[in-house]
Amino acid sequence: MEFTEGEYDDMGLSYIVTGGSGFIGSALCDYLCQKYPDVQIINVSKHTYAVIPKIIKFLENYKNYKIVPLDIFDTVQLIRLIQDYNVTRIYHLAAETHVDRSFQYPRDFLVSNIEGTYSVLEAIRSLKPRKRPRFYYMSTDEVFGVVKTGFRDEEAMTHPENPYAATKVACEALCQAWALSFKIPIVVGRSMNVFGPRQHPEKLIPKIITHLLTDREYTLYKGNSLRGWSYVYDTTDAIDTIMTKGKIGEFYHVAPSAMKSVYDINETILNLMPSKRHLFKGYQGRRLKDDDRYALSGTKMQHELEWSPKWSFEDGIKATIEWYSKNKELWIY
Repeated sequence: MEFTEGEYDDMGLSYIVTGGSGFIGSALCDYLCQKYPDVQIINVSKHTYAVIPKIIKFLENYKNYKIVPLDIFDTVQLIRLIQDYNVTRIYHLAAETHVDRSFQYPRDFLVSNIEGTYSVLEAIRSLKPRKRPRFYYMSTDEVFGVVKTGFRDEEAMTHPENPYAATKVACEALCQAWALSFKIPIVVGRSMNVFGPRQHPEKLIPKIITHLLTDREYTLYKGNSLRGWSYVYDTTDAIDTIMTKGKIGEFYHVAPSAMKSVYDINETILNLMPSKRHLFKGYQGRRLKDDDRYALSGTKMQHELEWSPKWSFEDGIKATIEWYSKNKELWIY
């Protein structure tokens, strides 16, 4: 995509969200547009199969929102975008994230996640030090692999156990190296499972909710894996807290509001929609690889950044059910 002089809005400072059309990215754009009404929020996005354009159309109601359909691999154009918009923050969320797909198409994950992150880091490095935007990298609890007991803090050794997690570890290493070698202002946040409005129906919680709302029977994989779960607007608040208050070069863990198994989640939703319970037809089959337990310690964020989750798991589920119930025209396709 080519840019020409005079094409840009003159709004002073701007923030970029890469992958801003995705589930967490669009929620982050929503959050930032409301929190910083005098800052232009730029969604740099390459739409993939997981993006349903009509779901994020609501963002166009914000006067300070702009979408730029730019591939982050185009480093030259990314540099121009940063310079011309006077970008002071980049929230880097663009990534392939579906673990099961990473077993089928590992090269896609290597290219998108590692080379994509490299391209953004190089765009920042090319700028004069005083013009370099602060950079947030979105990582995951899966970099530690299975955590049988206890909780992993930010200093724990990583141990990726699937192709997706391996690419996230590689990107974390790039961030550390570029921060130390080139003095780029980088902070890294690791989160656990995130849920909420506008998530793709292939994911666990929206899968259950959308089946129940459309009176379709469903089954779930067997297994008793345990995950931390965070409501998406808790996650966006945590991301911005890390970006704003975090120390350069540091890692921070976003604590979940609850640790839940698939059974726990299904029962929570069915208890809130009891008339639909007959649609659940039991557990069968298994995922390609279903790790038993992931667990992050959120102590550092709580003590150093004074952040902790504001949404309970149950309240987040209620809000999610309400959104899918009121917006069927956006997810039935």
